Amino acid sequence: MKVLEFVRKLIKQLFGRHAEITLISVAAVIGFAAGIGNIIFRSLITFFQNLFFGVKSEVVLYVLQETALWKLVAIPAFGGLLVGIINANFKEAKGHVGELIKSIALSRPISPVVGIIKTVASAITLGTGGSAGREAPILSIGASIGSGIGQLFKFSSVRLGIATAAGASGGLAATFNAPMTGAMFSAEVLIGKFGLRTFSPIIISAVTATVVSRAWYGNHVTFEAPPYALKSVLELPIYGLMGVFLGLCGVFFIRLYYKIADGFRNMLTPLWLKPAIGGLLMGVIGLFCVNIMGVGYGTIVEILTGELTGYILLMFVFLKMVSTSLILGSGGAGGLFVPSLFIGAAAGGFFGWGAELLFPNIAGTSGTYALVAMAGMLAATVRAPITSMLLLFEITQSYHVILPVMICVIIANLVANSIEKDSIFTWELSKEGFVIGKGVERNVLSSIKVQDVMMTDIIYFKDDTPFDEIRKSIEKKPHAYFPVVNDGGFLTGVISLMDMKNIIFKGGSTQNLTAKDVGTRKNIITVTPTETLSEAMLDFGVKDVGDLPVVE
Repeated sequence: MKVLEFVRKLIKQLFGRHAEITLISVAAVIGFAAGIGNIIFRSLITFFQNLFFGVKSEVVLYVLQETALWKLVAIPAFGGLLVGIINANFKEAKGHVGELIKSIALSRPISPVVGIIKTVASAITLGTGGSAGREAPILSIGASIGSGIGQLFKFSSVRLGIATAAGASGGLAATFNAPMTGAMFSAEVLIGKFGLRTFSPIIISAVTATVVSRAWYGNHVTFEAPPYALKSVLELPIYGLMGVFLGLCGVFFIRLYYKIADGFRNMLTPLWLKPAIGGLLMGVIGLFCVNIMGVGYGTIVEILTGELTGYILLMFVFLKMVSTSLILGSGGAGGLFVPSLFIGAAAGGFFGWGAELLFPNIAGTSGTYALVAMAGMLAATVRAPITSMLLLFEITQSYHVILPVMICVIIANLVANSIEKDSIFTWELSKEGFVIGKGVERNVLSSIKVQDVMMTDIIYFKDDTPFDEIRKSIEKKPHAYFPVVNDGGFLTGVISLMDMKNIIFKGGSTQNLTAKDVGTRKNIITVTPTETLSEAMLDFGVKDVGDLPVVE
């Protein structure tokens, strides 16, 4: 602890007058730690994968095709059982990117324990063949590192949120070898806004984490892009139509995912058993279609190279949606990025196959459509079009398809957003009443009820209370508005200090005046105890008043 205190004091002395330099310097540390966290996480996945399937490569398709059928069912179920036990004992293991968005929006600290638990649970899920990706876990791992370091240096709540986002940026950048994607995702999705002070530390973290990752794994392309050449400008509208198709697929995936998740949530089964059931059901699907198991890199490669075409790809689209929903909806730990890329590749490959049959002189290869559709599907589910385009370019290191990608991504995003306003990350948050993109203040107001903050030590008057008695009663009261009620206890009016002053300054007789003769009697705006402060604030805007009466 003395060493940490010395480091804090040293940084404060060096950069005390330059707070932004301090934040950027700490962001580099966060990025380095996130890069190391990525190496540990991927090594742990490899350990479990080798333990259960005897393979260390991320491309496990060919090993799964040779695996005994009973293992395809038993191993994911066993992995789900282990994750279920973790879920039952550590609440930190539950929650996906949506919870991370919420924590950053409210500048809440994230315990380093979250990173540790997520690392183990996600490595088990992925290592036992669960249909999921590794980006959500590494986002949580990086975010917990960033938050932990921010807490260590006693950052303010705002800078703590930036440090958390910087950690997530570093984690995503490292796992995909994509620094621009990591930075843009944090800005576009996690924070929801761009600014130099916000963006600079996020970029520094992403770059540093990528350098660490490349030093360990090398600078390799995740997917080889198929050869591309635009045969005719008439092909661009076809990519636009594919964007519409992907937008519809994205909405279907979001709704299916949460439908299955709700089914598991309502299931009268112990919490620790649910992921095992999800793994078992996914394994049963794997008996008939082994391609949907695991991350799915091998299948994506085969689609991009044109080895897989035709109606089977349409089956892949649906079964991958179901299998991913079973794993993650039941409580398994993993991400939705790579499953979205898989679904996009399969949907695009199918669409391209059909386009090639219908328009052989215009349309390109099915592999090219699959490549473009990966970005389109990601945009439709995540609602981050810039991130989707950058990710595709960085994981393929090919910019030849930039025109089709831009057209497809924007249209897919627009179509999906016009049907379903929430992304796959924000669906649950919206159902909880958490308003994305409205700022910390709006979300805090949305989470507090009127009954939690209303004044209860107030005085009220009956309709027949004399004016002079009212004047004496309100002299030392801190509030400026006083309810008037009838014998039945129902609100009939509101008296304000301004009402009292107006009558007194007129100089007339007040001897015969009562409460019902003073104040407002019509169009009284009221709120109920169960309304949120966000809703109440809208009522305040109707009239220029400082208080509102609370009624049942």
